Amino acid sequence: MKGMHMMKKRNRTLAIFMASLLVTLTSSYGSLAALGGPRDSVITLQTPLLDASNTWDAKGNQQMADSWVAKDWFGSGLVYQVSFAPVGSTINLTYNVKGADGKPLAFTKVNLRINKGYSESAAIVEVDGVKTNGQDRPPFDQANVIHLTDAFGNVTFALKNLDDESVAEVEPESYTSKPIFSDDKLDRLHAQMLPEVNSEQGDHSVITEFHYYKPKSVVEIPATNPTIKLITPALNDSNSILNAGRSLRQAYAPWGSDLVVVYKVTGDNGKALANKVLTLKSDGGNSTLQATTDAFGYAAFTVKSAQSTPIPSPKSPVSALPSKSKSFSTLVPEISGTTAASVDGLEIHYHRGVSTTVEKTDKGSTLQIAVTGATGKTVTVGVTGAKSSKVKIDSGVQVIPVKVSPGTKTVTVTIDGKKYTSKINVK
Repeated sequence: MKGMHMMKKRNRTLAIFMASLLVTLTSSYGSLAALGGPRDSVITLQTPLLDASNTWDAKGNQQMADSWVAKDWFGSGLVYQVSFAPVGSTINLTYNVKGADGKPLAFTKVNLRINKGYSESAAIVEVDGVKTNGQDRPPFDQANVIHLTDAFGNVTFALKNLDDESVAEVEPESYTSKPIFSDDKLDRLHAQMLPEVNSEQGDHSVITEFHYYKPKSVVEIPATNPTIKLITPALNDSNSILNAGRSLRQAYAPWGSDLVVVYKVTGDNGKALANKVLTLKSDGGNSTLQATTDAFGYAAFTVKSAQSTPIPSPKSPVSALPSKSKSFSTLVPEISGTTAASVDGLEIHYHRGVSTTVEKTDKGSTLQIAVTGATGKTVTVGVTGAKSSKVKIDSGVQVIPVKVSPGTKTVTVTIDGKKYTSKINVK
């Protein structure tokens, strides 16, 4: 079994159990079919940030993950972590996806396997309105939700717990303590997630398990001067420009695409600030988005691109910004009624761009060529071994599929006389 604990299933009530027998597997449980995206993708959990300081038995659980890899159940580098969250809370799961070459995989499908098969997960959770039923029937997952990564290879899912506190576990002494439930394990309540791009064996991924507990008391975190730190996208001197005078990072992103932006909010004492509304202002405050921080203090936004004409594609992520660019958004996060002790500023400049990934199925391989910032234009697409074609671009981000055979391919997309060229290896 590709199980986590090889334990007995949690039974809720006889009525629920008998009802579940009448529901077909295809309607109750997620598909076993892998996405067939780029093999050897590296998927890492960005939020919440989990390490030995806030997970139970970090060393032992990682040894368990290594043993599953040794059995060829999962791809190398699998991470397995167990943490906790208050029953009824939301957790913003943000992942970064890179290809085998270490570069971000943009506009790539990521399937979040929720309460995956063999996990014996009993928690009732939902993502995008898709709910689990708390009945583990391996090898089927209880739910699957697919999102696309953004230009930085990031994707986020809001995982909401729907259980009543009457079925929650006892609150542990700390997040490094062992989950507290009875010997018969009937009062165990957890959810387990695995993001997937290609397949269990084809990905280098992360399994995350959360045990839901009933808080013993309400802990108030002072937040007169909170700290608001940018977590996603992860920006540094290799992929963005530091504008020290304005105390912000400036980065390029393809015009017309959505961008995952996540902040970590901590209170005056440095502890995570949960259930606080964070307002994200842009265009001088003319546009605003709001998000509530989750159980770990993270607020996740999906930011739309500016509406002005995109700037030319830069030669590199750290190329000097055009002096007359109007296609940009300056993002300013704030919490009403507070004065932030520290805020990470972010300014996104939108450009025209092209990116390529490979999807594999039983019938062969397909290049997925994403063209951004060319709405209304007709582009010429050329791929080694395939006939060139002209395609009318009807949306801000348009994916053009081209079937190809194995080998190294040169992809050339011509927009307004300018060629965007890249090479990709199809295995």
